Amino acid sequence: MSPMAIEAHKIRELAQGLGIDAIGWADAAQIPVDITMLQHRIAQMPPELGYVGRRIQERLNPSLILPGVKTVVMCAISYFGNESGIEDMPDGAGFISRFAWSRDYHLTVLPKIQALAREIEVHFGAKTKSYVDTGPILEKAWAAACGLGFIGKNGLLITPEFGSFVFLGSILVDLEVDHPALPAVPSGCTNCLACQEACPTGALATPWCIDYERCLAHQTVTAKQKPPANLPLAGHLYGCDRCQDVCPFNRRLKNRECRQEFKPLPGLKYPELRTILSMDEQQFKDTFKDTPVIRRGREKVQMIARRLVEP
Repeated sequence: MSPMAIEAHKIRELAQGLGIDAIGWADAAQIPVDITMLQHRIAQMPPELGYVGRRIQERLNPSLILPGVKTVVMCAISYFGNESGIEDMPDGAGFISRFAWSRDYHLTVLPKIQALAREIEVHFGAKTKSYVDTGPILEKAWAAACGLGFIGKNGLLITPEFGSFVFLGSILVDLEVDHPALPAVPSGCTNCLACQEACPTGALATPWCIDYERCLAHQTVTAKQKPPANLPLAGHLYGCDRCQDVCPFNRRLKNRECRQEFKPLPGLKYPELRTILSMDEQQFKDTFKDTPVIRRGREKVQMIARRLVEP
């Protein structure tokens, strides 16, 4: 252990004070994935996700991002709440995934992660680099390596306490922590098939291997091309939560109160499709400003809305 090290109890205290639900850390020198398997999965990804492969060396070697890095700190913030999902959506509406019906998580979660990074710098004299979903970090793999949860059959990190509706943040630090990493969380999927059976398109037919061509989250959020004509959109306008809604680790949280910053903004839960289709550019911007939907653009959102109205 280095004579200068981060005190585990202090970093937990700092994280809790910033509203971070869970925190863990791991030796930055370890590789949290099977490289051959990762390369195989990257090869199967659609062009829109090609950025994963383009920065693969950085993803496998954090010292290329922060020279001298010793520790990867992973944080999880729950955005789950007792709001109903697509099961209560009225006729004529489209579903927006929970992660996108409130302010963009980059505007709400990233400041907390950056604040924790600053606290680490101030208290321990460390150098840090922090990200939320925008850096070359294998976030889910590192979160599992840090003992925050396990990777489910739907490819998402599942935390025992907060389920899978969590935003992840990463902080690279050039110091060690004075306490070992949390033990790995064993897979809780066992023989459960809930997520696979709930997927309306069969995108999870092979566990732990997402078929992006059939995944509605990909087709309505990141895909550049139109969804295949024979792919059922099943009411989804932007994103899909079905595999998460049925997960036992999430279902037992159904009475948990949602944080104010993650509650649906007016008009973003079950938006009326005809209203979406009638929007001009300014109306679209006014409705979806500061939410993840704005990045998709009016044309693509209306393309999906049109498919839902006229399947």
